[in-house]
Amino acid sequence: MIVAGKIIEYNSQEFRSLFERLFPAICLLAGRILKDDAKGKDVAQEAFVKLLNKANEEFTDENALRAYLYILVKNACISIIRKEKKILNTPVDDGMLIAEQSFLNEVLREETYQLLREAIKDLSPQAARVVDLTLKGYSNLDISDEMGITINTVKTTKRRAYQSLRKNLGHQFVMLLLTNFIRFF
Repeated sequence: MIVAGKIIEYNSQEFRSLFERLFPAICLLAGRILKDDAKGKDVAQEAFVKLLNKANEEFTDENALRAYLYILVKNACISIIRKEKKILNTPVDDGMLIAEQSFLNEVLREETYQLLREAIKDLSPQAARVVDLTLKGYSNLDISDEMGITINTVKTTKRRAYQSLRKNLGHQFVMLLLTNFIRFF
């Protein structure tokens, strides 16, 4: 395949690196749509197998490749949902509308999650850990206990980290807060 004008062989380090960056997000997305992590992993693996079968496929950049994989995942998830709906003898159309809306929400959430994770990587290790624990739902006291630092250090570190994230993400930071990431970690 060709990504951003560069030929990427499937047995190369570039492909492994690409796979390692994209597979977790694709897997997570499929698992959330299907509400089954094992099925999600299978769907993500199938998407990469289909990609392998399209050796001459050309993508303008990694985001175009990611969009292609999202479409593969969406179609596979819809197929699975259709099969399950037939087994249950319930109308497929209602389920499809819900599945497509769910897919779009999950793609938005996943892309936003990726932006946030990249911005967190730019923080100091201590600040990154404080933010990570906060996103997992830990209270300031819990973070203090977990990291062995004072609660005031937690508050100060969190405030500075959020300022840095606002600076790096700009208006997107508001969107991150509105998507309520705490329940997704």
